Amino acid sequence: MLFIILTSPYELILSNFLVVFGIIFSIVFPIKAPTYFVIKEYVKPFERFDWRIETKSEYDVIIIGAGIGGLTCGSILAKRGYKVLILEQHYRGFCSSFERGNFIFNAGVEDVSGLWERGTISFLLREIGLNKDDLFVKNTVRYIFKGRSIEAKNLDDYIRILSEIFPHESKNIVAFFDDARRAYMECYSNVDYYGAPFPPEIITKIFGVRKLVNYPREHPYFYDWLGKSYRQKLEYFTDEDLEEFLCALLSYLGTTPERASASAALTASLSYYLHGGYFPRGGAQRYAETLKNVIERYGGKVLLRHRVDKIIVEEGVVKGVKVGEKIFQSSIVVSNANAKTTFLKLIGEENLDREFINYIKGLKMSPSCFMVFLGVNLDLSNYPTIIKNLDDGYEMVINSNADPNLAPKGKSSITILTYANYYDFPERGTEEYLKKKREITEKLIQKAEKVIPGLSKHIIVQDAATPKTFERYTSMPEGAIYAFDQSIDVKRPYFKTPIKGLYLVGASTFPGGGIEGVTISGIICANDICGWKKRPD
Repeated sequence: MLFIILTSPYELILSNFLVVFGIIFSIVFPIKAPTYFVIKEYVKPFERFDWRIETKSEYDVIIIGAGIGGLTCGSILAKRGYKVLILEQHYRGFCSSFERGNFIFNAGVEDVSGLWERGTISFLLREIGLNKDDLFVKNTVRYIFKGRSIEAKNLDDYIRILSEIFPHESKNIVAFFDDARRAYMECYSNVDYYGAPFPPEIITKIFGVRKLVNYPREHPYFYDWLGKSYRQKLEYFTDEDLEEFLCALLSYLGTTPERASASAALTASLSYYLHGGYFPRGGAQRYAETLKNVIERYGGKVLLRHRVDKIIVEEGVVKGVKVGEKIFQSSIVVSNANAKTTFLKLIGEENLDREFINYIKGLKMSPSCFMVFLGVNLDLSNYPTIIKNLDDGYEMVINSNADPNLAPKGKSSITILTYANYYDFPERGTEEYLKKKREITEKLIQKAEKVIPGLSKHIIVQDAATPKTFERYTSMPEGAIYAFDQSIDVKRPYFKTPIKGLYLVGASTFPGGGIEGVTISGIICANDICGWKKRPD
């Protein structure tokens, strides 16, 4: 039979068929194959869920936590007419300030990116009707490196100064920052539509698979940064001291150049060289309060001292939340709590499959920090707002230089901070804990006194916070300042979860920690709830 099939005319027909098939395959496969693999890799199974708001619910959306991610999401939704409820466990959210005497200190927010013309926070403020200049002021920054003070007003200034310090690397410095500038602009090239750069899943969802397939060709510089570690991008240079200086801002990622994604280093660190960082006028709490006021102005509610004990789930679907004995109903719940807290405590392992639970449990937390707060009877207005002492491993923020209202006239509000390991500290309240807290405080003040002579003799107000302090006030495991480890090999949970109707915002999900990062997460979540109605042509 086979002999008959391969005998003319069957042989001719089969031969022609194979030729035609080969031509079609050679045309179609290069187009369709990438599409197939993109869909397989980036379209999550739960994207197929139909997450419609149930009109019979008490609220359209309930948000757990008044962090900036939750407040961003809530302010956008409230302005668009949604019934929003935010429940915050503390009397203030994660982005907060506090008073000691007549001095005001931030609980960790001093240098905010995303406020340039096309920046994410600038976009958000325009979206909800706020003025950037009313809320933020640009920082002045000094680096202390190898005994040298380095201050620059803009990127061109940095390039000039670094070229003077490292003349043998001058051409490489220009090439490196030109590469970084081009890549950064490509990353933000599509933000006119929604105000934020997106991960592959969202690009696929909004713009279609073809957009993602074409991404490398349309964004060649940024795509190169996407595929490398920051250490690989530093191969521009041979001078180890220059490389060390250019790693200074990795403190905003909390990881090493070998483990840092080059793209994350670009957007979360090098962006400060490109466009500068900003300090919240009136303190970080004022910015959080402003977003809260927007939500309430458009009919939403923000309830403080309301700790959510349980997210109510029935057959894999969100029904609301429980606060003490009270039930708040909604078919959409957005959690600004850490993902470990969300899934392991508020949802419960019984509602999730074992593989997902193990993934969440295996996520490593980011570093934490130790902070010293000082009110001093010194006028330090001749210093910059931020001093990054790379030689002694700490950062000092003179809050009152950004906003004089944060300290009495002629006095200054100072925050000194350094990285700290949660597990280096004994239990809170013990003598061992208090002793360690005192020792680190004294060492940081001694280091800062090398920059501000006589500092210790002018202290009026003094306080300090450890990783365990941050854990107590924010319920963030290990007091982590960026939620999960921000290394290249750590995959953060997707903002849309296996529980139908449950979203994540904040540092737990894309793109990670920092005020701009969590703002991006809030924008993504709000637009997904709205069904991406502002979809571009």
